[in-house]
Amino acid sequence: MGNVPVLRDEIPLLGAYVAPRTPIERTLAEIFCKALSMDKVSISDDFEDLGGNSLIAVSIYADIEKTFDVALPTASIAHSPTIAQLARTIEKLVAGRGAD
Repeated sequence: MGNVPVLRDEIPLLGAYVAPRTPIERTLAEIFCKALSMDKVSISDDFEDLGGNSLIAVSIYADIEKTFDVALPTASIAHSPTIAQLARTIEKLVAGRGAD
């Protein structure tokens, strides 16, 4: 038996699908789906495990900054690679903006 190539689409994602719970998570899920050309993304899926790379991250950053009117730190997706984690980062930025 030789090595058989495995297509990424044929590999099931680890863990169960977890739907967005908040408006920010829903919006992020839409942004991730668009950028990754996917129908749905679990809020617990890791960006890199989904095939994310630096070029896709740039697109996601731009959409997030435009949508939420926040400036994300450059390494946000690296430090918060799931929608759930990134939503918390955005919530803090939005809340901090209101404190000014």
